[in-house]
Amino acid sequence: MSKFTYNMLNKVMKRSLLIVALAVVAAACDNTNTKNTSQQATVEEQVAADATDLFGKEWKLIELSGKAIQLDTTFNKEPHLIFNEETNRLNGNGGCNNFMGSFELKEGGGIELSQAGATMMACPNLELEGQFFDALEQTKSYRIEGNNLFLDNGKNEDLAKLTTE
Repeated sequence: MSKFTYNMLNKVMKRSLLIVALAVVAAACDNTNTKNTSQQATVEEQVAADATDLFGKEWKLIELSGKAIQLDTTFNKEPHLIFNEETNRLNGNGGCNNFMGSFELKEGGGIELSQAGATMMACPNLELEGQFFDALEQTKSYRIEGNNLFLDNGKNEDLAKLTTE
């Protein structure tokens, strides 16, 4: 394993642990349970309806931070993401390395992605893959518009745009 690949994997693991820790702290501090039961049911129904559009599709990465990605011949595969409804697992490819993890859907279009592992192949163009992995780590919510999936950092800033087309 190259030092670069090891450092990249180490960086991904540290960020993942930080994100999980911050999510736990945020969840523990959230005491704003002021919605009534009918409002909660409506939100849960909407999340369930939106979530069904998430599954059974290969979401191909087309933009990162609002900029179209450029794939060339150095990419083994198209960067993509697949959500499995039955297991709450996700898998995909960053353009070089396969990855897998889990997800948890939250109220109001929230989502928590946890990357459990990735292959460690050395490829000529790992910068885009690293940016894709960073976007997945920072994702706090999602929305689906037509054939497009937007991953958001929770501050109304799109981190990634994926499509099924």
